[in-house]
Amino acid sequence: MTFSEFDLQRDETVHLSLARAFDAAWEPFLAHEGDTVDTDDNRRRLAARIVALARSGQTDEDELGEAGLTYMRVLTEASRLSERIREMPSPDLVPQDADHQQFGNDAVEAMSSALDLCIEELPLSIPADAVQVLSSSIVDEAARGERDPERLHFHAMATLMSRQ
Repeated sequence: MTFSEFDLQRDETVHLSLARAFDAAWEPFLAHEGDTVDTDDNRRRLAARIVALARSGQTDEDELGEAGLTYMRVLTEASRLSERIREMPSPDLVPQDADHQQFGNDAVEAMSSALDLCIEELPLSIPADAVQVLSSSIVDEAARGERDPERLHFHAMATLMSRQ
């Protein structure tokens, strides 16, 4: 029987398994990223990702933990890239006209959604350089004004595929 066939809220065995997968991802995530990422939002993101993977049929605790860790590192890297662009706009990526604005909440939300779509499409373990390509592509397109998560996702995946 898979996790998706259980009631994830009521089955204690499944609950404990998901909690162990969460801990297996959370502890190395904090060790790698530092205490600044220890937020309720990040905890919710990781828990939601692990539960979604479990509902989709993933039953191995180690794989759930590894996939959760990869997901959180990708989100953190995308956030760093976004911040770098905000702090030091590049003339090649960001228009230098009076109408230009820094990434607002809509852009950040679109980039995050696009990255989620990419991660859902890829295998559980993806190399760090692939994550970098996806994140950079999404940020580049958002800097050019794209705000549609589907189009950001499509462009990022096309960029990744063209590099293989």
